[in-house]
Amino acid sequence: MKKNSIIRGITAFAVSASLLCVSALTSGAVVIDDELVPASSDSSLQTQSVDTSLPLKYSSRDLGLVTDIKQQRYNECWAVSGVSVFETKLLKEGFAVNNISFDHLNIWATKHSDGTGWQRTYMDGGYSYSAIGYFTSWQGGVETSDLGEFDVTSGVTSDDIDTTLAKYGTTAVEYLDRNDTNAIKRAIMENGGVYTAYATSASCLSSDKTSYFMPESYDGYSVNHGVEIVGWDDSYDKAKFNGSVGEKPKKPGAWLARNSYGDYNSLGGYFWISYEDTYVFGDKYKPLYSIKSVQKIDENTRLEQNEIYGATFDIEIKGENEVAYLNRFDFSNGYNTLDKVIFETECKNADYTLYYVPDNSASQPESDKTKWVRLYEGTADYAGYICADISDFTLPLGYGSIAVVINTGKLNAGLDSSSQDYKYPSLGSCEWMTNSQTGQYVLINDPSYGDSFIYYDNEMRDLLDWYKEENNDDLGGTFVIKAVTTGSGAEVTALGDVTLDGKVNVADATYIQKYLVGTEELSEVRKLNADVDGDGEISIADATAVQRMIVGLL
Repeated sequence: MKKNSIIRGITAFAVSASLLCVSALTSGAVVIDDELVPASSDSSLQTQSVDTSLPLKYSSRDLGLVTDIKQQRYNECWAVSGVSVFETKLLKEGFAVNNISFDHLNIWATKHSDGTGWQRTYMDGGYSYSAIGYFTSWQGGVETSDLGEFDVTSGVTSDDIDTTLAKYGTTAVEYLDRNDTNAIKRAIMENGGVYTAYATSASCLSSDKTSYFMPESYDGYSVNHGVEIVGWDDSYDKAKFNGSVGEKPKKPGAWLARNSYGDYNSLGGYFWISYEDTYVFGDKYKPLYSIKSVQKIDENTRLEQNEIYGATFDIEIKGENEVAYLNRFDFSNGYNTLDKVIFETECKNADYTLYYVPDNSASQPESDKTKWVRLYEGTADYAGYICADISDFTLPLGYGSIAVVINTGKLNAGLDSSSQDYKYPSLGSCEWMTNSQTGQYVLINDPSYGDSFIYYDNEMRDLLDWYKEENNDDLGGTFVIKAVTTGSGAEVTALGDVTLDGKVNVADATYIQKYLVGTEELSEVRKLNADVDGDGEISIADATAVQRMIVGLL
């Protein structure tokens, strides 16, 4: 979804345990988007050439890349299946992971006491966006053994949960497209599993509850339901799809899905869903995703980020072929080696360049590009969260920005700007979202001035100002640009060095004066360095003391 389209509708995925009938697997759910629209009347395999390098069948389950099947209790299929995708990737990478708690994710994705966050309770339906934000923020997932006793019904809220228990951080996520079946299969083989959703109805389920097919002609009751796809079989017999709806697929072939109903059938809680199912992998349930890379989190690693909910929209700038998107961070916490940069974009195949951007004298990102430091360049091979290995760039102490410059010049070569294939540079932003039917908030984000900036037409603007000026939007958003940094975490202190440039000079005294009049902020390290007289307060006496240090009187 692009910012310029101003679409903020979203689909909730939920299956209510209270309405779950094990014999028929009838489900109840909250549907808050527009009416279902078929993704395609034909199987994607019928419209795409088959990659002969891929096997005719594959199963991550058969390879032991799954944990125990799980049983949802509330409207949390999205959380159970999201956690399953994460577990499968960890096992694929050889990590000895145990069961990850979907309760932790469920509570994490509820409203905060200040009114921000996902506007839901633990019993409400959820969103595929929520799980992606949870994993890429490194605030989850958490193994149940580390979480200890955890009762979602006890009144615990998103303010109460421990977000420091995650052992592994997600660094790259690929969005998938129904029309590229080969890419879906490769993602399953490479990463173990893929998250998707479909419209579920007991009428389309086989008598033995092991296969499912909803034809385009079906017009009965259905609800949204999220699952993990862990395999496929191109020769799966179409005769096995014998639901009471009475219609069968035209050709064989099915996806192997890991469900969230516990061990309810002869396949131990798994089932087959036809390639020709009307809604599986459909546009209604985007983003459909696979986790491409993860890493261990240790005490020497830190994730710098200005949002935790992830990308809910992509900001697209019409009329431009190159746009710079920036997040500003304080790198004075002792983690001063830049290891990786993570960012989200739907601009598949666009070129991108990453920069370190120093602050200018006004404590904003420098707009003079000759002063930017090039870190990395590459091509976005897929839509989703891209992870670039920076190879240990030493970050200057203090505030600085990471810029992601998206360039679509090569993509648009030979195309007229009116062509539907013409692409403008876009980057993910965490924004507020509403129910497209009721107008009620689904997500309320928490952006701040000084977090994100956008640069084009030779102008650097704070993103919140850009939202107001370009979209008449007072809530705004924050760019999804994250920096993986390493270091000891030791405080970097030197009395008087408030600017953290390794020197004590008049700029430090000026910085203190700006802080006192409210035009500048001080991090904890800067406060330590600014308290020159040691009285525990930052005052004009400290600015004077710095000046005395400069002339050698202190």
